[in-house]
Amino acid sequence: MDIVEKLKLEIAMLEACNEDLLVAIGVHNQRGEYHLSAECMRKIKKTTYKIKRLKAHLQDQQNFMWVIKDLQDRGLLSEVVKNYVEMAR
Repeated sequence: MDIVEKLKLEIAMLEACNEDLLVAIGVHNQRGEYHLSAECMRKIKKTTYKIKRLKAHLQDQQNFMWVIKDLQDRGLLSEVVKNYVEMAR
């Protein structure tokens, strides 16, 4: 499984977690357990921030893969790698 698929899977997992937390908030509110609702909201906020970061990382990875494919299609990838290795020395 490549990095893009792993990122997509983790994003889907976190989004499902947020949906479960929303259901839990409704249950806690019905029971009058507002402190538990507040805790769920904090978790949703934290998870939402992580989802945004992962989506940005996913976009970067997809763009990087597009650049690599474009360089391969034009036959320039080996030249770019060779220049990079020479610069790193």
